[in-house]
Amino acid sequence: MSAYFTEMIDRIDARFSIDSKDMSMGDWICANTRLRARPFTFDRYPFQKQIADDMHPSIDVVKPSQVGLTEVQIRKALAFVARNRGTSLIFTLPNDDMYERVSKTRVLPLVKEEPVFNLGDDKPTRSQGLIQIGTSFLYMTGNKESDATSIPADVVFNDEIDLSNQQMLALFNSRMQNSDWKINQRFSTPTFHSFGVDGGFQRSDQHEYMCKCDACNHWNIPTFTEAFIDLPGLPSDVPLLEITEDLIDAGTISINDGQVVCEKCRAPLDLGRTENREWVPRYASRTHHRGYRVSPFSTDRLGVPYILSQMFQYRQRDYMRGFHNTVLGQAYNAGSARLSEAEVKSRFTAKRTTPEPDRSAPTWIGIDVGKTCHMIVSQGNSLEDQHAIMFKVLPVEQLIAEVEVILEQYNVMGGSCDRHPYTPTAEALRDVSKGLILPVEYRGQKDVNLVTDPLDKERITHGQVNRTTMIDLIVKAIRLGRIRFSGYGNHQQEIMDHFQDMVRDETPEKPATWVKLTGNDHFFHAGAFLASAIRMKEMQHGLYGESRSTVAIASPIMGAQDAYSPFKIGSGKNSHRRQLGF
Repeated sequence: MSAYFTEMIDRIDARFSIDSKDMSMGDWICANTRLRARPFTFDRYPFQKQIADDMHPSIDVVKPSQVGLTEVQIRKALAFVARNRGTSLIFTLPNDDMYERVSKTRVLPLVKEEPVFNLGDDKPTRSQGLIQIGTSFLYMTGNKESDATSIPADVVFNDEIDLSNQQMLALFNSRMQNSDWKINQRFSTPTFHSFGVDGGFQRSDQHEYMCKCDACNHWNIPTFTEAFIDLPGLPSDVPLLEITEDLIDAGTISINDGQVVCEKCRAPLDLGRTENREWVPRYASRTHHRGYRVSPFSTDRLGVPYILSQMFQYRQRDYMRGFHNTVLGQAYNAGSARLSEAEVKSRFTAKRTTPEPDRSAPTWIGIDVGKTCHMIVSQGNSLEDQHAIMFKVLPVEQLIAEVEVILEQYNVMGGSCDRHPYTPTAEALRDVSKGLILPVEYRGQKDVNLVTDPLDKERITHGQVNRTTMIDLIVKAIRLGRIRFSGYGNHQQEIMDHFQDMVRDETPEKPATWVKLTGNDHFFHAGAFLASAIRMKEMQHGLYGESRSTVAIASPIMGAQDAYSPFKIGSGKNSHRRQLGF
């Protein structure tokens, strides 16, 4: 080859990528990028190819760890901005630590080393958060509000959405309003059923990576269950998820002999032969929303021995949710983490209508304040025995008037509502109730903290409660049958949905917290504010934490407001009292 021809080829390589209008995104990545100095290929993980090719405007990809999809989506993002001039793509990660680590160790080295991202003579703008390729830009961010409200975009890739602030993700999507592309693709290890990426996948066409059996031609969707796992020596009465290392030490089973088999004929499945594998949508008619579920059985590189060894490690840490999420790529739905439909349904009485007002019964109010407010009115001496007699859904403009009627008709001992973001409404509730209904913040580690006016130390302005503790209290009351529901009208299904819309996230070395699933959890929070009201009353009168103490409360003739106003600490000295057991 002549020196002139070689020089011409070098100049072409320096100015142009290998591309054509018919080339898929995955083919472009393979033709133009390298991994460890060799051309990038999908040979190790063939299932990645269709995901890399897919430029559907709305995709959710459920993934376990160790399957290489983060690498693929980084290359896919760079490929898009390199192939489409004048475009912007936002790539989000859950926090700054993850963003900085991925940008420094994976994105910037790739951009620097690959000639295809450095074509032309101009010196592009390059930093951790902003990468210019030609006339296009890739923005990397740790899911911050400042970026979500300032960067316009044609495409948004969200990585690990289950670990991300869900409200921020919505803000980033709003940055595509003026784009002709409007592509949002989301990738994540799942956490809880119906939350985040699992919720998106459930709404999608649900592509599964199926495997055909060579022996009987049956198409399988392998999972880590007895139907697909053959483990010689495993006793028939021992489920896979309950295998212990004692069985291995005793020589009863050998995890190295475990294999994935056909659910129909029990012949071994060849997970690595691409001719046997195919992405198939469960709901092909859902063309508006694409979904892919990757499992450890989408490849032959993660076998049964690896999965079992990981299970033993996660069990030792007492973190089986982590095993389901990161190793199996499955959403977790343990009964202890979430109220079941049966548990909530069992709390409903047959009385849909609100009972006639009982002026003698101690009454409590919990309100989730919003544009539409959700209120629970309940009666009882303590959290050990509550009867929710009224469930209300009403516009915020009608809330004050409705509460005034309740204060007039019932013997209200206390109540609480969320202090933010409708602070003026919350303070109006406090004022109209003479301090009986306190604004509350989910804040701090203490179960209850009563905040006083700096200018009047006896006047309580609002409360601060531990969010997890208060939700735990209402969940416990439901599970143990200590609260029953009447007066729910036509809201029964809504109440059931709301009380199942949060799960308790218990992660090693972190405080437990309740995580929203869809955000339709308003009656759940109204219940937590109901529990907060009772706890604050206990705290206010020095009885916090005692299950069978007594509090002096004014007789119904006097009215609770005259006896114990939460505006003043230590008020309520009238001699006409009755006993209320907490």
